[in-house]
Amino acid sequence: MKLSIPPEPTMIKIQFGKEINKIEMKIETLTLWFGNRLPSYLWNEGGWAKPLKKEGYNWQSFLKILSLHKKDMIKWSWDTLSWKDFLIKIQKTIKDPVFKTILAST
Repeated sequence: MKLSIPPEPTMIKIQFGKEINKIEMKIETLTLWFGNRLPSYLWNEGGWAKPLKKEGYNWQSFLKILSLHKKDMIKWSWDTLSWKDFLIKIQKTIKDPVFKTILAST
């Protein structure tokens, strides 16, 4: 399975940056997940839905995968992790046969 690396959603990052001074670390994950904007971007505009569905993943399983990368999301939003490296980490989890087995059994 080959997942493309879509353009970085800079608007999501900018919107997050405007709020960063108002929140604490515990709330940052909630802010990134609010409305599932980043997961939705990857799933829809990023074009990941079709290849992931072919591999047996659905929206809920995709959200589970991303939930494992909360810290990486925060690092990306702080510019301490590049967009490409962030996506590569997600893709490694998706390709991990152990994770896929666990996901299939739930």
